[in-house]
Amino acid sequence: MIADHYDLDSMSRLNAAVIEEIKSRAEGLFNSDADALPQYINELIDTVEQQQKQTHEQDLFAAAIAIYFNHAFKHLCGMRKLRNSELYSFLRVMNHLPVLESSPFYTQTLDILTRHFRKDPKIVKLFDQLQMMNLFIELEYVEGAYELETALTPQIKSNELHIYTLYQLCRFRLLKSSNHLEQRMDLVLNLIHQVYQTEGPESTIFLMLNWLRSLHWMKHSLYYKALLFNLLERVRNEASLNSAYVAYELFDLDNRLVDPEAKYELYLHLIGYPASILNSRQLRALHFFAGNYLSSNKEMFRESILSFKSSNYYLHKCWERLVGISKYLRTHSGTANFKISISYVEQKLLSLSHYTSMRNNCYVENLQASFDQIQELYQHVGELSLTDELTGLKNRRYQQNNLYQLAAIAARHQTSVCFAMMDIDFFKNVNDQYGHAAGDSVLKQLADILRDFRKSDVVIRYGGEEFLLVLFDTLLSDAEKLMQSMKDKIATTTFLYNDHKIHISVSIGLTCECFSSHNSDIELEEFIEHSDIALYEAKKSGRNSICIYHPPNENLA
Repeated sequence: MIADHYDLDSMSRLNAAVIEEIKSRAEGLFNSDADALPQYINELIDTVEQQQKQTHEQDLFAAAIAIYFNHAFKHLCGMRKLRNSELYSFLRVMNHLPVLESSPFYTQTLDILTRHFRKDPKIVKLFDQLQMMNLFIELEYVEGAYELETALTPQIKSNELHIYTLYQLCRFRLLKSSNHLEQRMDLVLNLIHQVYQTEGPESTIFLMLNWLRSLHWMKHSLYYKALLFNLLERVRNEASLNSAYVAYELFDLDNRLVDPEAKYELYLHLIGYPASILNSRQLRALHFFAGNYLSSNKEMFRESILSFKSSNYYLHKCWERLVGISKYLRTHSGTANFKISISYVEQKLLSLSHYTSMRNNCYVENLQASFDQIQELYQHVGELSLTDELTGLKNRRYQQNNLYQLAAIAARHQTSVCFAMMDIDFFKNVNDQYGHAAGDSVLKQLADILRDFRKSDVVIRYGGEEFLLVLFDTLLSDAEKLMQSMKDKIATTTFLYNDHKIHISVSIGLTCECFSSHNSDIELEEFIEHSDIALYEAKKSGRNSICIYHPPNENLA
């Protein structure tokens, strides 16, 4: 016996004796012979009618129905694979009626029909009329459907099981619209019993799912969700019509019953089925949901767009289907029926138009959010490309891309700019004595000191242990004092690495320049070179010192 994922017996408030009685009734449908079936059906109808009158016991009634179906499905699943069912393969067309040339599943559906009808003109004509009846029911043109039912009844024979089953399913849907409980139950129970006896459990499960799905008030119940999940656990490992049916029914439930995370898992499960099992409307809804769900995950942007793209394709197919239905009605129905039914088509077109607007709004909102995210990423990447990875200071690329603009601004306002090139004295000794990891740690700690001196200045990691400081709107005397203070702070700072205390000193070359408005790009490189020359002099003079650049003619004087 297959175990239930949800224990419906424990979920309900029904006592054990009642539960056993319900399970006995569920199996009784399949164990009854033709003579005993009418009595079984009458007893079940009486029970259901009595329970429906007791509205205050609605929860108990829902629990009883769920246990009935759960036990029936358990029994049927245990009997599967005993024989192949021609009817079961035919029932796949139910999801694609009417058969239209615009359907992406037209060829597969036509193959199924050809295989089962074998081009019998009489059967094909009956099938066309049943398609029209099914279409009128879908469009909610009830009067036209009843008119076709009257015309078809004398022509339908129970030994032509494919046509007979399709006809009875159409009748069942039609009776649902008029709320004829007794007739509906009599019809569906007789059909289920006949199909079970002649075709086996697979087709029977499909019919019971159609019956269960017609109980709209059950869809708001936790029992309904539990029942469907139990059935899915039994059939989910096969890409079959029943597996797709129950998985999509779960996917279509309210978010209160099935949360988005569970729906996404169902989506992944469903898109693995052959395309001919699900129809365009179902695939449109699946991919639209996936696009919205994935759009909340920044790392799934590409997948979200692909899902929206698939949704758009099937949305287009839905529009084509409605146009195809209009042509089909014009070709196959009489003038009077066409004039009436086309107004129902217009209602479907209006509903699809509202859906299209909603989908487009969601898609645009997703693109806008994604665009904002891309802009942030571009900005982040831009910042990373101008930042030294080790120290977090600006790098040489920043100098090449941004410093020229700052030089142009300084030239326009005729403000002086000081350049200080700083180098760590004997830095190779730090690496040799303590290791390169220690050297990296010293560089990062030094960067913190440089960054904190003046927020308005630009600090660039110019080379391995070499730094360029650009001080705007600063006189040479002020810059020299600032560099002296910085040099002294560095010399008195203890740099820590693990248990090691490291001391360093720096040498600084300093120059103060004023840009001309027409040549600032070339001058920038010259001024940096001046500070580098002054740094060389500072190192020559014994290191741990500051040297100010003087033009060559001043040195000669």
